[in-house]
Amino acid sequence: MARFVRKLLAATVVACLAVAAPSRAAGLDAGSTDRVALDVPKDAVIMAVGVIGATVPLIFADQLAPKSCRWCDGPLGAPVNPVDDWFHQHLTGSLVSQNTANTLSSVLAYAALPAGAFTATLFTAGPDATPGAGLRNALIVAESVAVSSALSETMKLLAGRQRPYAHYQHVVPAGTPGSNLPVISSDANLSFPSGHTSVAASVGTSAAMLATLEHSPAAPWLWAGTGVLTAATGTLRMISESHYFTDVLAGAAIGASTGVLIPLLHRRGSALGGNAVPSVATSPGGATFGMTGTF
Repeated sequence: MARFVRKLLAATVVACLAVAAPSRAAGLDAGSTDRVALDVPKDAVIMAVGVIGATVPLIFADQLAPKSCRWCDGPLGAPVNPVDDWFHQHLTGSLVSQNTANTLSSVLAYAALPAGAFTATLFTAGPDATPGAGLRNALIVAESVAVSSALSETMKLLAGRQRPYAHYQHVVPAGTPGSNLPVISSDANLSFPSGHTSVAASVGTSAAMLATLEHSPAAPWLWAGTGVLTAATGTLRMISESHYFTDVLAGAAIGASTGVLIPLLHRRGSALGGNAVPSVATSPGGATFGMTGTF
């Protein structure tokens, strides 16, 4: 179910970008007072690479996923390292059933948190922002998520770590009615890192980072919400026996890193922050021409 949701989301993102980007390209230029900006050609390349890197492993999971684990945690069913084993023993099925936790984590990471973050990004731009800032910031958030997802999906394929439910053989055959245990599938060896946690951290952190750069009063609330909801997502992934603690930690680190780095690169005068913007100021003696930007 979670992988189907992710495939559907990936296809939706690609379709929206293909339709929306050309029609809105003319409105993506930042104003002279904006603290962040886009470099449309560079951003288009990064976004395209990120979307391809994130969606190809999802769409072709059955063909690309390793058939056997490359990172196998000891003999079948044996405890893993002490840290992962402690969290596994104390969290698996602790609050809700594994299937319920799996569903809730997908709703949180791929629906609720992105909806809240993108809404906040669109409507809580800083006091110096010009018209269109919300759209530009939303594209920066989407870029952060695309890059984060591409990194986490690529690492999954390379690491080939066996998921907890597969390691401990807590699975049921496909089509078994009424069971709260997961069904073995092609992603049984794609445990490291946690993609759900990576998405949650990247979408929330990038929105909060943009609010901070723009001196928006919403920034503290976005940082607090990101921390709580990312932790909740990671906890649900462990309760569902889909990931170990180290998988969740790695996913959060990837998401948070891209969520900070991508907005920083879009500061005015930075690598993706566009060029200095000319401004014209009038004075009693006539017009004065100047350049506004960060150098």
